[in-house]
Amino acid sequence: MITSIVSLIGFLVNILVMALILLHGRRKYHILFSLLLLIAASWDLGILLIMIRNSYPEEILIYQNIISIPMNFLPALSYHFTTTYLNQPRRKSTIVIYAYCLWGFILVTTGMFKPVSGVYTYSWGTVARYDPNFGNLSWPIVTYLTIIISCWLLLEAHKREPSPLTRRHIRYILISFTVFTVAHLKILLTYGVDLAFLLPLGMLLIDSFGALIGVAILKEKLFDITVLVREGIIYSILTAVAIFAFDFSQHLIGMSLEGLVGRSEYARYIAIAVVVVIFMPVKQRVERSVRRLLSDKKVEL
Repeated sequence: MITSIVSLIGFLVNILVMALILLHGRRKYHILFSLLLLIAASWDLGILLIMIRNSYPEEILIYQNIISIPMNFLPALSYHFTTTYLNQPRRKSTIVIYAYCLWGFILVTTGMFKPVSGVYTYSWGTVARYDPNFGNLSWPIVTYLTIIISCWLLLEAHKREPSPLTRRHIRYILISFTVFTVAHLKILLTYGVDLAFLLPLGMLLIDSFGALIGVAILKEKLFDITVLVREGIIYSILTAVAIFAFDFSQHLIGMSLEGLVGRSEYARYIAIAVVVVIFMPVKQRVERSVRRLLSDKKVEL
């Protein structure tokens, strides 16, 4: 249930930030980073479907294989974005990484290679199972290597950059890349490592990836995007997300209680009470955060 809620919120956050960049960005690196956010959103959506349909192993195989398709391009996009953003074109190395990712995409989409071959059924739920073959092991190695190189390039640029604002921008990107990389630890579950906390933790980190960039865009004008927004628009978006998350959480808790005590109105009332207790402090914190974020900003009329 926790993983489902976190994945849903992460999907909405990453999609909203991606839309923000696409609507206001006009440069090549805007598109590249938007594609990275799309990968994060597809990851969130895939895990959400896996959690909702966790009792159907055959569907888990389908969702996990679908997630693997966009994930193929993560190494190339992270590297290409970094070199483009820093205005350090490295054509040969970029082409090599794209060729590797494209080859993996062709193998997966044609069915010549299936990353997932079965499922692990742990005491807390069912997840996909990856075979420890060369194809499945080479992808995380290439992914980590390209992100490490990207972070190194960002660090070197940060040292040379005279502008304090640009240095802050680079730090935001560095932190977001680090967070997204650490989130990959959850794939250990697909290799038989039974640590239940890795899944919700990994999804929370993916959510933080989009959230960090969104805050940096609104507060620090990251990616040279100047966004003037009505406070009411932000509240409207947050309210819509909160209502959806509230109703979805209440439904999940109610279903869990019905499995224990049977169908009952009392189970529904208990579910609503639990969600209210959880969401009220969150609501107050979000309101304070939005006020602080917009306290020094002009509001577009």
